[in-house]
Amino acid sequence: MSKEYTRLKDIAKIADVSIATVSLSLAGDPRVNINTKKNILEVARSLKYVPNEIGRSLRAKKAETIALVFPNTPHNAFSHPYFVHLLEGITEVLVQNSLQLLLSTSPTEMDETMAYEQILRNRRADGIILWPASIKDRNILNIIESAFPVVYLGKWPNEEVITVTRDDLGGAYVATKHLLNSGRKRIVHISGPLEYQVSIDRLEGYKRALAEHNMLYDSSLIIEKDFTMEAGYDAAIQLDHHKVEYDAIFAGNDLMAIGAMKSIQKLGKSIPKDVAVVGYDNIEMANLMDPTLTTIHHSMRQIGTVAAEKLISMLNFKKIVEKQTTVPMRLIIRDSCGAREI
Repeated sequence: MSKEYTRLKDIAKIADVSIATVSLSLAGDPRVNINTKKNILEVARSLKYVPNEIGRSLRAKKAETIALVFPNTPHNAFSHPYFVHLLEGITEVLVQNSLQLLLSTSPTEMDETMAYEQILRNRRADGIILWPASIKDRNILNIIESAFPVVYLGKWPNEEVITVTRDDLGGAYVATKHLLNSGRKRIVHISGPLEYQVSIDRLEGYKRALAEHNMLYDSSLIIEKDFTMEAGYDAAIQLDHHKVEYDAIFAGNDLMAIGAMKSIQKLGKSIPKDVAVVGYDNIEMANLMDPTLTTIHHSMRQIGTVAAEKLISMLNFKKIVEKQTTVPMRLIIRDSCGAREI
């Protein structure tokens, strides 16, 4: 290979070690076994590897801190009800391992770049748990390719990247299938921003359920919104304004589903008699609605726990057998869909 194209993952594959171990070895970290380090250096020389300058300085000292990084996003992750459960899962593991948590947020992509550079260059954390970003975000590839230990909370095309994700496609498929099996024919999907993989996967799950039931996909039944309650409310108003006929809504999250429910009821329609509604996330508010909201449940606490455990294993040079973990989902059937069984 030419040195232009040699990356840490190439060295890791030949040396049969993790990318994090390669990074530490090249930085001269004394915690790496001498023989392991020698082998890695020999492989690096044979591949004519040119070290990344940021990566060389990462292991100068231990920060005893893990960073939870939220990239630039159109909705504030901290305001979402399930954030606290993710945080509980992460912090429980960190406390057990005597590590601190650093939260990093950024309102713009430029601010995001600066935040990443502070973490990397100033050695503010030993590793990063990275919240999913827009597929257009140019910073994400840089941080994942930086040789810094990273666990990404979403899907990533490179199978060498350590990830923890939800079964978003499967969850959307089950939600839509439930509505179809209950006799609904015109199902609206209120999606999140389609520059995010989570929204793309949930739309794909919706389409897959329709295809399985020999139902034609109708783009007029898709409304792209931003995951907020206000957006869900506006989506139902928009449907009414354009006189779209529908008998069910599958919303990309519970907040949009709740907003749509409020709007539908204000328009004088009955839930679930006139319109069945299914959400996604199983936030506490879903069970307080009238009618209570049918939804898809993923354990955000489990996602946080698994992500933190994977990252700590990387930092301790333990081999991660399952590099990509998908946390299972389940359908929570309540009153808003008008059917108790699939």
